[in-house]
Amino acid sequence: MDRKKLDRLITDNMKSVFGFALTRLGSVCEAEELASDILYEIIKSADKLHDEERFFGFMWKIAENTYKDHLRKKSKAAFRSAELDENLVDEADAVIDDLIRNEELNVLRRELSLLSKDYRDATVMYYIEDLSCSEIAEKLHVSTEMVKYYLFRARNIIREGMNMERLFGEKSYRPAGFEIDYWGPVDFHPNEYGDFQKRKIKGNILLAAYYTPMTLQEISIELGVALPYLEDEVRLLEERRYLICKNNKYLTNIPIFTQDCTARIDEKLKVLTENAAKNFISAAEAFSAKYFERFDNENLLRWQMVLLCMHFSLMDTEKSLKAKYGQCTDNGLGVIWGRHITKSMGDTTPQGIQGIYNGAQASDKRGSVIAMNFGQTLNAQHFEYRMTDPLSCVGVGCYSALPAEWQKKLSDWGYVKNGNPNFQVWSIEEYHGMRELLENSIVVARDFNEQVSAIAAEITADLAPVHIRKTAEYVGASVYRFHANARFVDALYDMQWLKPVDGSAKPAVCVVKY
Repeated sequence: MDRKKLDRLITDNMKSVFGFALTRLGSVCEAEELASDILYEIIKSADKLHDEERFFGFMWKIAENTYKDHLRKKSKAAFRSAELDENLVDEADAVIDDLIRNEELNVLRRELSLLSKDYRDATVMYYIEDLSCSEIAEKLHVSTEMVKYYLFRARNIIREGMNMERLFGEKSYRPAGFEIDYWGPVDFHPNEYGDFQKRKIKGNILLAAYYTPMTLQEISIELGVALPYLEDEVRLLEERRYLICKNNKYLTNIPIFTQDCTARIDEKLKVLTENAAKNFISAAEAFSAKYFERFDNENLLRWQMVLLCMHFSLMDTEKSLKAKYGQCTDNGLGVIWGRHITKSMGDTTPQGIQGIYNGAQASDKRGSVIAMNFGQTLNAQHFEYRMTDPLSCVGVGCYSALPAEWQKKLSDWGYVKNGNPNFQVWSIEEYHGMRELLENSIVVARDFNEQVSAIAAEITADLAPVHIRKTAEYVGASVYRFHANARFVDALYDMQWLKPVDGSAKPAVCVVKY
Protein backbone atom coordinates (compact mmCIF):
# COMPACT_ATOMS: atom_id res chain seq x y z
CA MET A 1 0.00 0.00 0.00
CA ASP A 2 1.12 3.55 -0.72
CA ARG A 3 2.84 4.99 2.38
CA LYS A 4 0.89 8.28 2.31
CA LYS A 5 -2.43 6.42 2.18
CA LEU A 6 -1.31 4.15 5.00
CA ASP A 7 -0.28 7.10 7.17
CA ARG A 8 -3.63 8.77 6.54
CA LEU A 9 -5.61 5.64 7.39
CA ILE A 10 -3.59 5.02 10.55
CA THR A 11 -3.99 8.65 11.67
CA ASP A 12 -7.75 8.52 11.05
CA ASN A 13 -8.11 5.29 13.05
CA MET A 14 -5.76 5.82 15.99
CA LYS A 15 -8.63 6.79 18.30
CA SER A 16 -10.63 3.70 17.28
CA VAL A 17 -7.64 1.42 17.87
CA PHE A 18 -7.09 2.93 21.30
CA GLY A 19 -10.83 2.57 22.07
CA PHE A 20 -10.62 -1.10 21.03
CA ALA A 21 -7.69 -1.62 23.43
CA LEU A 22 -9.24 0.33 26.31
CA THR A 23 -12.57 -1.49 26.00
CA ARG A 24 -10.83 -4.85 26.41
CA LEU A 25 -8.18 -4.03 28.98
CA GLY A 26 -9.73 -1.26 31.09
CA SER A 27 -6.32 0.19 31.99
CA VAL A 28 -5.19 3.31 30.10
CA CYS A 29 -1.50 2.37 30.41
CA GLU A 30 -2.09 -1.19 29.14
CA ALA A 31 -4.38 0.11 26.40
CA GLU A 32 -1.72 2.55 25.17
CA GLU A 33 0.82 -0.28 25.03
CA LEU A 34 -1.56 -2.59 23.17
CA ALA A 35 -2.59 0.17 20.74
CA SER A 36 1.08 0.84 19.95
CA ASP A 37 1.65 -2.87 19.29
CA ILE A 38 -1.39 -3.00 16.99
CA LEU A 39 -0.25 0.02 14.99
CA TYR A 40 3.26 -1.43 14.71
CA GLU A 41 1.89 -4.73 13.36
CA ILE A 42 -0.31 -2.86 10.86
CA ILE A 43 2.68 -0.92 9.54
CA LYS A 44 4.83 -4.05 9.44
CA SER A 45 2.24 -6.02 7.45
CA ALA A 46 0.93 -3.21 5.25
CA ASP A 47 2.89 -4.35 2.18
CA LYS A 48 0.63 -7.41 1.99
CA LEU A 49 -2.45 -5.20 1.52
CA HIS A 50 -3.05 -3.93 -2.01
CA ASP A 51 -6.70 -2.84 -1.82
CA GLU A 52 -7.48 0.18 0.37
CA GLU A 53 -11.11 -0.91 0.71
CA ARG A 54 -9.96 -4.01 2.60
CA PHE A 55 -8.03 -1.94 5.15
CA PHE A 56 -10.62 -2.03 7.93
CA GLY A 57 -11.03 -5.81 7.92
CA PHE A 58 -7.23 -6.08 7.77
CA MET A 59 -6.81 -3.65 10.67
CA TRP A 60 -9.34 -5.33 12.97
CA LYS A 61 -7.96 -8.79 12.24
CA ILE A 62 -4.49 -7.61 13.30
CA ALA A 63 -6.02 -5.90 16.34
CA GLU A 64 -7.70 -9.12 17.48
CA ASN A 65 -4.57 -11.23 16.93
CA THR A 66 -2.35 -8.69 18.69
CA TYR A 67 -4.80 -8.57 21.59
CA LYS A 68 -4.70 -12.38 21.92
CA ASP A 69 -0.89 -12.35 21.84
CA HIS A 70 -0.92 -9.65 24.52
CA LEU A 71 -3.09 -11.81 26.79
CA ARG A 72 -0.92 -14.87 26.24
CA LYS A 73 2.29 -12.96 26.99
CA LYS A 74 0.74 -11.44 30.08
CA SER A 75 -0.46 -14.80 31.34
CA LYS A 76 2.83 -16.58 30.70
CA ALA A 77 4.71 -13.81 32.46
CA ALA A 78 2.43 -14.22 35.47
CA PHE A 79 2.94 -17.98 35.48
CA ARG A 80 6.73 -17.58 35.22
CA SER A 81 6.81 -15.09 38.06
CA ALA A 82 4.99 -17.64 40.18
CA GLU A 83 7.68 -20.25 39.26
CA LEU A 84 5.18 -22.79 37.91
CA ASP A 85 6.39 -25.75 35.86
CA GLU A 86 6.17 -25.95 32.06
CA ASN A 87 3.07 -28.13 32.04
CA LEU A 88 1.14 -25.46 33.87
CA VAL A 89 2.41 -22.86 31.41
CA ASP A 90 0.86 -25.00 28.68
CA GLU A 91 -2.34 -25.04 30.70
CA ALA A 92 -2.18 -21.25 30.70
CA ASP A 93 -2.63 -21.25 26.91
CA ALA A 94 -5.84 -23.21 27.34
CA VAL A 95 -7.03 -20.80 30.03
CA ILE A 96 -6.28 -17.82 27.78
CA ASP A 97 -8.11 -19.45 24.88
CA ASP A 98 -11.14 -19.80 27.17
CA LEU A 99 -10.82 -16.17 28.23
CA ILE A 100 -10.67 -15.06 24.61
CA ARG A 101 -13.72 -17.16 23.72
CA ASN A 102 -15.59 -15.66 26.69
CA GLU A 103 -14.49 -12.19 25.64
CA GLU A 104 -15.75 -12.78 22.12
CA LEU A 105 -18.99 -14.19 23.50
CA ASN A 106 -19.45 -11.10 25.68
CA VAL A 107 -18.84 -8.83 22.69
CA LEU A 108 -21.34 -10.90 20.67
CA ARG A 109 -23.93 -10.52 23.44
CA ARG A 110 -23.23 -6.80 23.60
CA GLU A 111 -23.85 -6.42 19.87
CA LEU A 112 -26.99 -8.55 20.05
CA SER A 113 -28.32 -6.27 22.82
CA LEU A 114 -27.80 -3.25 20.54
CA LEU A 115 -29.87 -4.61 17.64
CA SER A 116 -33.23 -2.99 17.04
CA LYS A 117 -36.22 -5.06 18.10
CA ASP A 118 -37.10 -6.68 14.74
CA TYR A 119 -33.51 -7.71 14.01
CA ARG A 120 -32.95 -8.89 17.57
CA ASP A 121 -36.16 -10.94 17.77
CA ALA A 122 -35.47 -12.65 14.44
CA THR A 123 -31.87 -13.45 15.40
CA VAL A 124 -32.79 -14.87 18.83
CA MET A 125 -35.60 -17.00 17.39
CA TYR A 126 -33.43 -18.37 14.58
CA TYR A 127 -30.12 -19.01 16.33
CA ILE A 128 -31.14 -19.57 19.94
CA GLU A 129 -34.71 -20.85 19.81
CA ASP A 130 -33.99 -22.82 16.60
CA LEU A 131 -37.13 -21.69 14.77
CA SER A 132 -37.41 -21.78 10.99
CA CYS A 133 -37.84 -18.62 8.90
CA SER A 134 -41.49 -19.46 8.25
CA GLU A 135 -42.16 -19.97 11.98
CA ILE A 136 -40.47 -16.66 12.76
CA ALA A 137 -42.49 -14.94 10.03
CA GLU A 138 -45.71 -16.19 11.60
CA LYS A 139 -44.72 -14.95 15.06
CA LEU A 140 -43.55 -11.54 13.83
CA HIS A 141 -46.45 -11.15 11.37
CA VAL A 142 -44.13 -10.48 8.43
CA SER A 143 -43.22 -12.36 5.27
CA THR A 144 -40.57 -15.08 5.16
CA GLU A 145 -38.51 -12.91 2.83
CA MET A 146 -38.57 -10.11 5.42
CA VAL A 147 -37.29 -12.53 8.08
CA LYS A 148 -34.41 -13.50 5.78
CA TYR A 149 -33.65 -9.82 5.30
CA TYR A 150 -33.68 -9.26 9.09
CA LEU A 151 -31.23 -12.13 9.58
CA PHE A 152 -28.97 -10.95 6.76
CA ARG A 153 -28.85 -7.39 8.10
CA ALA A 154 -28.41 -8.56 11.69
CA ARG A 155 -25.40 -10.71 10.76
CA ASN A 156 -23.76 -7.78 8.99
CA ILE A 157 -24.49 -5.36 11.83
CA ILE A 158 -23.13 -7.78 14.45
CA ARG A 159 -20.02 -8.56 12.40
CA GLU A 160 -19.31 -4.85 11.93
CA GLY A 161 -20.08 -4.02 15.56
CA MET A 162 -17.75 -6.67 16.98
CA ASN A 163 -14.86 -4.88 15.30
CA MET A 164 -15.87 -1.42 16.54
CA GLU A 165 -14.99 0.51 19.66
CA ARG A 166 -17.93 0.65 22.05
CA LEU A 167 -17.04 2.96 24.88
CA PHE A 168 -19.94 3.33 27.30
CA GLY A 169 -20.79 6.93 28.15
CA GLU A 170 -20.34 8.55 31.55
CA LYS A 171 -24.01 7.98 32.38
CA SER A 172 -23.42 4.20 32.31
CA TYR A 173 -21.52 4.38 35.60
CA ARG A 174 -22.48 7.82 36.91
CA PRO A 175 -26.13 8.52 36.18
CA ALA A 176 -27.22 12.10 36.62
CA GLY A 177 -29.83 13.21 39.13
CA PHE A 178 -32.96 14.48 37.41
CA GLU A 179 -36.22 16.10 38.45
CA ILE A 180 -39.27 16.87 36.36
CA ASP A 181 -41.96 19.41 37.16
CA TYR A 182 -45.03 21.15 35.78
CA TRP A 183 -46.34 24.70 35.54
CA GLY A 184 -49.84 25.59 34.41
CA PRO A 185 -53.47 26.18 35.30
CA VAL A 186 -54.83 22.62 35.25
CA ASP A 187 -54.90 20.25 38.22
CA PHE A 188 -51.62 18.39 38.51
CA HIS A 189 -50.70 15.33 40.55
CA PRO A 190 -46.97 15.16 41.32
CA ASN A 191 -47.01 11.36 41.60
CA GLU A 192 -47.30 11.22 37.81
CA TYR A 193 -43.67 12.31 37.64
CA GLY A 194 -42.42 10.89 40.94
CA ASP A 195 -40.64 8.00 39.26
CA PHE A 196 -38.18 10.45 37.67
CA GLN A 197 -36.72 10.85 41.16
CA LYS A 198 -37.01 7.15 42.03
CA ARG A 199 -35.78 5.70 38.74
CA LYS A 200 -32.72 7.12 37.00
CA ILE A 201 -33.29 5.84 33.48
CA LYS A 202 -35.99 8.23 32.20
CA GLY A 203 -34.22 11.42 33.19
CA ASN A 204 -30.89 10.22 31.83
CA ILE A 205 -32.47 9.37 28.47
CA LEU A 206 -33.78 12.94 28.26
CA LEU A 207 -30.40 14.39 29.26
CA ALA A 208 -28.54 12.21 26.75
CA ALA A 209 -30.74 13.31 23.84
CA TYR A 210 -31.11 16.99 24.81
CA TYR A 211 -28.43 18.65 22.70
CA THR A 212 -27.92 16.04 19.96
CA PRO A 213 -30.41 13.68 18.26
CA MET A 214 -29.49 10.08 19.12
CA THR A 215 -30.44 6.66 17.81
CA LEU A 216 -31.64 4.01 20.23
CA GLN A 217 -28.26 2.30 19.90
CA GLU A 218 -26.41 5.51 20.79
CA ILE A 219 -28.64 6.08 23.82
CA SER A 220 -28.06 2.45 24.83
CA ILE A 221 -24.28 2.87 24.73
CA GLU A 222 -24.36 6.22 26.52
CA LEU A 223 -26.44 4.78 29.37
CA GLY A 224 -24.93 1.29 29.37
CA VAL A 225 -28.44 -0.20 29.15
CA ALA A 226 -29.33 -2.97 26.70
CA LEU A 227 -32.01 -2.12 24.14
CA PRO A 228 -34.56 -4.72 25.33
CA TYR A 229 -34.79 -2.79 28.61
CA LEU A 230 -34.52 0.65 27.05
CA GLU A 231 -37.18 0.37 24.34
CA ASP A 232 -40.21 0.49 26.66
CA GLU A 233 -38.86 3.51 28.53
CA VAL A 234 -38.25 5.38 25.27
CA ARG A 235 -41.70 4.45 23.98
CA LEU A 236 -43.35 5.86 27.14
CA LEU A 237 -41.35 9.08 26.89
CA GLU A 238 -42.33 9.38 23.24
CA GLU A 239 -46.03 8.78 24.03
CA ARG A 240 -45.94 11.61 26.56
CA ARG A 241 -44.14 13.84 24.05
CA TYR A 242 -41.09 14.20 26.29
CA LEU A 243 -39.16 12.74 23.34
CA ILE A 244 -39.74 13.11 19.62
CA CYS A 245 -38.35 10.88 16.88
CA LYS A 246 -37.30 11.89 13.38
CA ASN A 247 -35.36 9.72 10.94
CA ASN A 248 -34.88 7.11 13.70
CA LYS A 249 -33.17 9.64 15.95
CA TYR A 250 -34.61 10.82 19.25
CA LEU A 251 -34.50 14.36 20.62
CA THR A 252 -35.74 15.67 23.96
CA ASN A 253 -38.92 17.70 23.61
CA ILE A 254 -39.07 19.51 26.98
CA PRO A 255 -36.82 22.30 28.27
CA ILE A 256 -34.15 21.21 30.76
CA PHE A 257 -32.13 23.29 33.17
CA THR A 258 -28.91 21.47 32.36
CA GLN A 259 -25.79 21.73 34.50
CA ASP A 260 -24.29 24.20 32.05
CA CYS A 261 -27.47 26.27 31.91
CA THR A 262 -27.80 26.47 35.71
CA ALA A 263 -24.11 27.33 36.16
CA ARG A 264 -24.33 30.20 33.65
CA ILE A 265 -27.47 31.65 35.23
CA ASP A 266 -26.14 31.32 38.78
CA GLU A 267 -22.88 33.02 37.83
CA LYS A 268 -24.80 36.07 36.60
CA LEU A 269 -27.01 36.08 39.71
CA LYS A 270 -24.30 36.07 42.39
CA VAL A 271 -23.90 39.81 42.89
CA LEU A 272 -27.54 40.51 42.02
CA THR A 273 -28.78 38.15 44.76
CA GLU A 274 -26.47 39.53 47.44
CA ASN A 275 -27.41 43.14 46.69
CA ALA A 276 -31.13 42.32 46.65
CA ALA A 277 -30.85 40.60 50.05
CA LYS A 278 -29.10 43.67 51.55
CA ASN A 279 -31.73 46.03 50.12
CA PHE A 280 -34.51 43.78 51.40
CA ILE A 281 -33.16 43.89 54.97
CA SER A 282 -32.98 47.68 54.97
CA ALA A 283 -36.65 47.90 53.85
CA ALA A 284 -38.08 45.52 56.44
CA GLU A 285 -38.95 47.71 59.41
CA ALA A 286 -42.64 48.64 58.93
CA PHE A 287 -43.99 45.07 59.06
CA SER A 288 -41.94 44.29 62.15
CA ALA A 289 -43.20 47.38 63.98
CA LYS A 290 -46.87 46.57 63.38
CA TYR A 291 -47.05 42.79 63.80
CA PHE A 292 -44.25 41.89 66.21
CA GLU A 293 -46.69 40.80 68.95
CA ARG A 294 -48.34 38.24 66.64
CA PHE A 295 -45.20 36.07 66.67
CA ASP A 296 -43.32 34.12 69.31
CA ASN A 297 -40.03 35.65 68.22
CA GLU A 298 -38.51 37.97 65.64
CA ASN A 299 -37.15 35.09 63.55
CA LEU A 300 -40.65 33.70 62.88
CA LEU A 301 -41.86 37.19 61.99
CA ARG A 302 -39.04 37.54 59.45
CA TRP A 303 -39.78 34.18 57.83
CA GLN A 304 -43.45 35.20 57.46
CA MET A 305 -42.44 38.53 56.00
CA VAL A 306 -40.22 36.84 53.41
CA LEU A 307 -43.07 34.47 52.52
CA LEU A 308 -45.56 37.32 51.99
CA CYS A 309 -43.14 39.51 50.02
CA MET A 310 -42.30 36.63 47.70
CA HIS A 311 -46.01 35.87 47.32
CA PHE A 312 -46.82 39.42 46.20
CA SER A 313 -43.71 39.83 44.04
CA LEU A 314 -44.31 36.52 42.23
CA MET A 315 -47.88 37.54 41.44
CA ASP A 316 -46.73 40.92 40.14
CA THR A 317 -43.96 39.35 38.09
CA GLU A 318 -46.41 36.86 36.59
CA LYS A 319 -48.36 39.75 35.06
CA SER A 320 -45.27 41.30 33.48
CA LEU A 321 -44.11 37.90 32.21
CA LYS A 322 -47.40 37.30 30.43
CA ALA A 323 -47.05 40.66 28.73
CA LYS A 324 -43.47 39.89 27.65
CA TYR A 325 -43.46 36.11 26.96
CA GLY A 326 -47.14 35.27 26.41
CA GLN A 327 -49.04 32.30 27.80
CA CYS A 328 -47.23 29.13 28.87
CA THR A 329 -48.46 27.25 25.77
CA ASP A 330 -50.82 27.83 22.89
CA ASN A 331 -53.46 25.58 24.45
CA GLY A 332 -53.03 27.12 27.91
CA LEU A 333 -52.52 23.73 29.58
CA GLY A 334 -49.06 24.42 30.90
CA VAL A 335 -45.51 23.23 30.34
CA ILE A 336 -43.30 20.45 31.65
CA TRP A 337 -39.60 20.91 32.24
CA GLY A 338 -36.66 18.99 33.66
CA ARG A 339 -33.76 19.88 35.88
CA HIS A 340 -30.34 18.23 36.06
CA ILE A 341 -29.64 17.92 39.78
CA THR A 342 -26.03 18.75 40.52
CA LYS A 343 -25.72 17.13 43.94
CA SER A 344 -22.70 14.95 44.61
CA MET A 345 -23.37 11.24 44.97
CA GLY A 346 -24.99 10.41 48.30
CA ASP A 347 -25.93 14.03 49.05
CA THR A 348 -29.54 14.17 50.28
CA THR A 349 -29.56 17.89 51.14
CA PRO A 350 -32.76 19.51 49.74
CA GLN A 351 -32.23 22.11 47.03
CA GLY A 352 -34.47 25.03 46.12
CA ILE A 353 -38.07 25.46 47.26
CA GLN A 354 -39.53 22.03 47.97
CA GLY A 355 -43.19 22.84 47.31
CA ILE A 356 -45.25 26.00 47.04
CA TYR A 357 -48.81 27.29 47.41
CA ASN A 358 -48.73 30.86 46.13
CA GLY A 359 -52.26 31.85 47.12
CA ALA A 360 -54.06 28.54 46.49
CA GLN A 361 -57.76 29.04 47.04
CA ALA A 362 -59.80 26.45 48.95
CA SER A 363 -62.63 24.76 47.08
CA ASP A 364 -65.25 26.35 49.38
CA LYS A 365 -63.72 29.81 48.71
CA ARG A 366 -63.56 30.65 52.43
CA GLY A 367 -59.79 31.04 52.43
CA SER A 368 -56.53 30.55 50.59
CA VAL A 369 -53.14 29.13 51.52
CA ILE A 370 -49.77 30.84 51.06
CA ALA A 371 -46.90 28.49 51.82
CA MET A 372 -43.37 27.74 50.66
CA ASN A 373 -41.12 24.90 51.75
CA PHE A 374 -37.70 26.53 51.95
CA GLY A 375 -34.81 24.15 52.47
CA GLN A 376 -34.06 25.68 55.89
CA THR A 377 -37.64 25.11 57.18
CA LEU A 378 -38.19 21.49 56.19
CA ASN A 379 -37.51 20.27 59.72
CA ALA A 380 -40.60 22.21 60.82
CA GLN A 381 -43.15 22.06 58.00
CA HIS A 382 -44.29 19.47 55.54
CA PHE A 383 -46.65 19.75 52.58
CA GLU A 384 -48.61 17.00 50.96
CA TYR A 385 -50.54 17.10 47.71
CA ARG A 386 -53.99 18.71 48.13
CA MET A 387 -53.40 20.25 51.56
CA THR A 388 -55.09 23.53 50.52
CA ASP A 389 -58.56 22.56 51.74
CA PRO A 390 -57.48 21.03 55.07
CA LEU A 391 -55.22 23.98 55.97
CA SER A 392 -57.90 26.51 54.94
CA CYS A 393 -60.46 24.61 57.00
CA VAL A 394 -58.25 24.89 60.08
CA GLY A 395 -57.58 28.57 59.36
CA VAL A 396 -61.27 29.49 59.26
CA GLY A 397 -61.96 27.61 62.50
CA CYS A 398 -63.49 24.39 61.16
CA TYR A 399 -60.92 21.82 62.26
CA SER A 400 -63.62 19.58 63.77
CA ALA A 401 -65.37 19.36 60.40
CA LEU A 402 -62.36 17.70 58.76
CA PRO A 403 -62.33 13.95 58.10
CA ALA A 404 -60.65 12.02 60.93
CA GLU A 405 -57.74 11.11 58.65
CA TRP A 406 -56.87 14.76 58.04
CA GLN A 407 -57.41 15.73 61.67
CA LYS A 408 -54.81 13.13 62.65
CA LYS A 409 -52.33 14.17 59.93
CA LEU A 410 -52.46 17.88 60.73
CA SER A 411 -52.24 17.19 64.45
CA ASP A 412 -49.31 14.78 64.04
CA TRP A 413 -47.51 17.25 61.77
CA GLY A 414 -48.00 20.10 64.25
CA TYR A 415 -50.28 22.29 62.15
CA VAL A 416 -52.94 22.11 64.85
CA LYS A 417 -52.66 22.56 68.63
CA ASN A 418 -55.74 21.97 70.79
CA GLY A 419 -57.92 22.29 67.70
CA ASN A 420 -56.47 25.69 66.75
CA PRO A 421 -54.13 26.59 63.89
CA ASN A 422 -50.41 26.55 64.71
CA PHE A 423 -49.64 28.98 61.89
CA GLN A 424 -50.49 32.57 61.01
CA VAL A 425 -54.04 33.39 59.93
CA TRP A 426 -54.71 36.77 58.31
CA SER A 427 -58.04 38.45 57.60
CA ILE A 428 -58.69 39.61 54.05
CA GLU A 429 -58.47 43.21 55.28
CA GLU A 430 -55.05 42.58 56.84
CA TYR A 431 -53.93 40.84 53.65
CA HIS A 432 -54.82 43.83 51.46
CA GLY A 433 -53.21 46.20 53.94
CA MET A 434 -49.95 44.27 53.86
CA ARG A 435 -49.22 45.20 50.28
CA GLU A 436 -48.95 48.86 51.28
CA LEU A 437 -47.14 47.99 54.51
CA LEU A 438 -44.59 45.81 52.70
CA GLU A 439 -44.37 47.93 49.54
CA ASN A 440 -40.67 48.78 49.81
CA SER A 441 -39.70 45.14 50.43
CA ILE A 442 -42.03 43.91 47.69
CA VAL A 443 -40.40 46.31 45.21
CA VAL A 444 -36.97 44.88 46.04
CA ALA A 445 -38.22 41.30 45.55
CA ARG A 446 -40.14 42.21 42.39
CA ASP A 447 -37.17 43.95 40.78
CA PHE A 448 -34.99 40.98 41.67
CA ASN A 449 -37.50 38.54 40.12
CA GLU A 450 -37.81 40.56 36.91
CA GLN A 451 -34.04 40.73 36.45
CA VAL A 452 -33.72 37.01 37.17
CA SER A 453 -36.45 36.23 34.64
CA ALA A 454 -34.75 38.18 31.87
CA ILE A 455 -31.37 36.52 32.53
CA ALA A 456 -32.78 33.00 32.82
CA ALA A 457 -35.02 33.37 29.75
CA GLU A 458 -32.10 34.40 27.55
CA ILE A 459 -29.68 31.69 28.74
CA THR A 460 -32.22 28.84 28.84
CA ALA A 461 -33.44 29.61 25.31
CA ASP A 462 -29.89 30.02 24.01
CA LEU A 463 -28.91 26.54 25.28
CA ALA A 464 -32.11 24.74 24.25
CA PRO A 465 -32.72 22.73 21.06
CA VAL A 466 -34.09 24.96 18.31
CA HIS A 467 -37.51 23.28 18.15
CA ILE A 468 -38.34 24.13 21.81
CA ARG A 469 -36.51 27.43 22.11
CA LYS A 470 -39.67 29.53 22.56
CA THR A 471 -40.97 27.19 25.27
CA ALA A 472 -37.55 27.18 26.93
CA GLU A 473 -37.55 30.97 27.03
CA TYR A 474 -40.92 31.00 28.81
CA VAL A 475 -39.83 28.25 31.22
CA GLY A 476 -36.57 30.04 31.97
CA ALA A 477 -38.37 33.29 32.70
CA SER A 478 -41.21 31.77 34.74
CA VAL A 479 -39.62 28.89 36.60
CA TYR A 480 -36.18 30.14 37.51
CA ARG A 481 -37.69 32.81 39.74
CA PHE A 482 -38.44 30.06 42.26
CA HIS A 483 -34.86 28.74 42.22
CA ALA A 484 -33.54 32.31 42.43
CA ASN A 485 -35.85 33.06 45.36
CA ALA A 486 -34.44 30.02 47.14
CA ARG A 487 -30.95 31.49 46.66
CA PHE A 488 -32.29 34.85 47.86
CA VAL A 489 -33.39 33.14 51.09
CA ASP A 490 -29.99 31.40 51.28
CA ALA A 491 -28.35 34.85 51.20
CA LEU A 492 -30.60 36.14 54.02
CA TYR A 493 -29.82 32.97 55.95
CA ASP A 494 -26.05 33.30 55.39
CA MET A 495 -26.26 36.91 56.62
CA GLN A 496 -28.02 35.49 59.73
CA TRP A 497 -31.00 37.76 59.21
CA LEU A 498 -33.02 34.54 58.98
CA LYS A 499 -32.17 31.76 61.43
CA PRO A 500 -33.06 28.09 61.97
CA VAL A 501 -36.48 27.25 63.37
CA ASP A 502 -37.44 24.54 65.83
CA GLY A 503 -39.60 21.58 64.88
CA SER A 504 -42.81 22.95 66.38
CA ALA A 505 -42.93 26.19 64.35
CA LYS A 506 -44.59 26.74 60.98
CA PRO A 507 -42.55 29.70 59.74
CA ALA A 508 -43.54 29.95 56.07
CA VAL A 509 -47.24 29.04 56.07
CA CYS A 510 -50.33 31.19 56.45
CA VAL A 511 -54.04 31.20 55.61
CA VAL A 512 -55.96 34.25 54.43
CA LYS A 513 -59.63 34.20 55.56
CA TYR A 514 -62.21 35.66 53.18
